[in-house]
Amino acid sequence: MKKLCVLSLSIAVCTASTAYGGSVGNPTPGSPHDTLNFHLKKAASGVVGCSGGGHAAFVRYDDNTGQVVPTNIYISMVDWEQLDNDGDGFFDEDAPDGIDNDLDGLTDEDGVEPGASTGFVDCDGLDGDVSLQIRDTEPEKGVISTQEWFIRMSGKPEENFAFWTNADQVTCVLVEDPDGVPLTGDEVVDCSYDNSDWVQLGDVNLSSYDGGCVKQVKLGGKNSAKGGGKTPFCDMTGEFEVDVDVNGDGIIDATAGEQDQYLFSISCVDVPETIEDESATCPLSRMIWEMDEENTTTRAKAQVFVGHTGTVRVKGGKITGKGSK
Repeated sequence: MKKLCVLSLSIAVCTASTAYGGSVGNPTPGSPHDTLNFHLKKAASGVVGCSGGGHAAFVRYDDNTGQVVPTNIYISMVDWEQLDNDGDGFFDEDAPDGIDNDLDGLTDEDGVEPGASTGFVDCDGLDGDVSLQIRDTEPEKGVISTQEWFIRMSGKPEENFAFWTNADQVTCVLVEDPDGVPLTGDEVVDCSYDNSDWVQLGDVNLSSYDGGCVKQVKLGGKNSAKGGGKTPFCDMTGEFEVDVDVNGDGIIDATAGEQDQYLFSISCVDVPETIEDESATCPLSRMIWEMDEENTTTRAKAQVFVGHTGTVRVKGGKITGKGSK
């Protein structure tokens, strides 16, 4: 019997800053979108009472030193497959809430499958970790929606929010084969997030962006973005694009479409000695934002806009580098 286990590891990285242009208002009009808010909060104020699923998260800082608590923000995605659980020809019309929503005499028989909603699984960074799941708006199995990501400051003027970005994916390895013969079903595989698989992508530092997504103080005391008006969003979509080696030859072939792949579309590499195709079943790759404590201010409040604008098929491969912007 094959056994699969998933473990999580984190590391610290540091890379160079990159600037992006700005966009005021809704950056992706006409597409589904999610808005996320990141707040800086005193570590001494106690645990935030959030049970998960909300769209706000809290990064902590020490009120005595003014130093941000080292925090990793894990962003993951699940391949959502929409199912007609009760076979009535309709989807998701009776959610798991104890109510007969569709008035068919039954309760909770056709809820929404995992992966269809955006929310923080862990919203409080008091322990150094925050976890966010981004929804998949494409119901077909093996196909996920792709997003465009934007960020701006939404709190007090002259504040800043900064973090390093990293790609991480599950690695599956054969750990036991009792009969010594491949493809017989007794192989044991370990699948985990491996420290050696992390790829440093870049950093997001709002104060260095050309788009003016940090609030400034104008003459006369009026708060505004650079140039006046509403604070624009800065595009950070490029931080979610990676290069992928899909055939294990160590070469990124541009003609095969292996450059600039959407991070969450990459699964693990299949273990050839087993019957199961691990790349079709293991968790998708993920993004880790590591807070930059030196460049994030204690009164910062950042707003992230996520527009669901496209789709792509999930494929196995090895993330080897950073996609171009």
